[in-house]
Amino acid sequence: MGAPVAGGSRTVRTSQRQIDGGRYRPSPVHSQPPLPHPGREAYLHRMADRRHPPNRLLSWERLQRGWSYDEVADRIRTEMSRCQETDTGLSANTVRRWETGERWPDPRYRKHLVTIFSKPATELGLLTPEELDVRPEAETIAEFRRLCEIMTGESSDGVSRSQVLRGILGLGALPMISPLLALAPDAAEAALPAGDPAAYSTIAACHRKMYWSSPARPLYEASYAHTQLGLDLVRGSTGSAKTAFATSLAESALLTARLAFFDLGRPAIADRCFDVALSATREAGDHSLAVAVIGHMAFVPIFGHQPEHARSLLDAARQHTWHGVHPAVRAWLHCTASEAEARAGAGASSRHHIDLATAALDTAGTADVETPTWLDFFDAGRLQSFAGYSALIGGDRAEAAVRLSSALDLLGPEAGKQRSVVLADLAACHAGDGDQQADYLNRALDAVEREWYGTGLNRVREVRAQLGDSPLGRELDERIGTLTLV
Repeated sequence: MGAPVAGGSRTVRTSQRQIDGGRYRPSPVHSQPPLPHPGREAYLHRMADRRHPPNRLLSWERLQRGWSYDEVADRIRTEMSRCQETDTGLSANTVRRWETGERWPDPRYRKHLVTIFSKPATELGLLTPEELDVRPEAETIAEFRRLCEIMTGESSDGVSRSQVLRGILGLGALPMISPLLALAPDAAEAALPAGDPAAYSTIAACHRKMYWSSPARPLYEASYAHTQLGLDLVRGSTGSAKTAFATSLAESALLTARLAFFDLGRPAIADRCFDVALSATREAGDHSLAVAVIGHMAFVPIFGHQPEHARSLLDAARQHTWHGVHPAVRAWLHCTASEAEARAGAGASSRHHIDLATAALDTAGTADVETPTWLDFFDAGRLQSFAGYSALIGGDRAEAAVRLSSALDLLGPEAGKQRSVVLADLAACHAGDGDQQADYLNRALDAVEREWYGTGLNRVREVRAQLGDSPLGRELDERIGTLTLV
């Protein structure tokens, strides 16, 4: 049997015939209905005049849930029956035509699409430009207030406007808010002339390469500004340029989110940047990047001890792996799932994901698709570090030490951030041997001093607790305190 796919209250199993080399083959759609009259050319011209742009929002939401056209039609029919409405013979082909733009959903279907996807009509692409024009100003204001609360981490109750604005300014987030308020597309497009997608992509790639060797805060600020620019460029472009800008924007926003979350400990800002990155992957139609974005989003609940939320995000990311993504991308996603399961106490499941990751990475050299250039955060060394952490949490400290030592040997000179985490995990493998633990933790702090990494420092703090109130522990506390102040 194939992999189970989450689909609301149902579970759909995809047969092996539908999955071939990592590519998902959707069920064939029905053939076109016969023409209603013999004037074929005149009919096709009229159909072309009525054609709408492809509804990528609706298509993306369906893919996120792993639903087929038939399932969407079935769910709509179920809702119609619940509301005691007449079944109008809705078919999978009709759903397909909504997504391709050949048809526009009637109001009687739109309300049920809103229900089954649990999304407003604007987020499903169901409103015409004329309907979007009547959006009340109060809704925009409410969105602004919601973003303020997210950015500041405070409730709006009892908080003055000046306090909220000061909180936003303190986070340096004000420039990011206006693009996220989703100005009307025509106004945004008129605001900025088309730029050069290649130039924007080059700068995004340079930021990505600098991640491993540059101080986190200034790089975050540069990447943040580049993400803001990308939002404007995507809105101000069309056609292939829009797609190219969207791809690079997704990479830039993902890097900004990684810096905000892993390096600087700003989960609220990271969430917003992840949202921008995910929207950009949808615009670009890039499934590999979607896997990377959603997989990184899962680390927020993984570190926040919310395993079910993490699993739901990882399930959503897994849907995109059906669309011909590189085996290394699938391997990284399995490693992310292994950490989620390890932190949730599910040792057997964690080890199973490591086995799947190893098998996937073994086939990477013979893949018929190129390794994404942005996949510089995963390789054989990182796989070993994930495997070592899985064994450590599972209680097999000897196996963990072997895996983590192998990871340390495989990490290149640019992998200082990952090195701090591996060294801290190696310290945890030697619980009971204070001298050995202190040595590894001091080496981890050396790595953090050279290349700041908030996640590495947090891992050192966790393992340092095993030394208790000892002289070695107190010496480490001094170094940790100094680094925290810096």
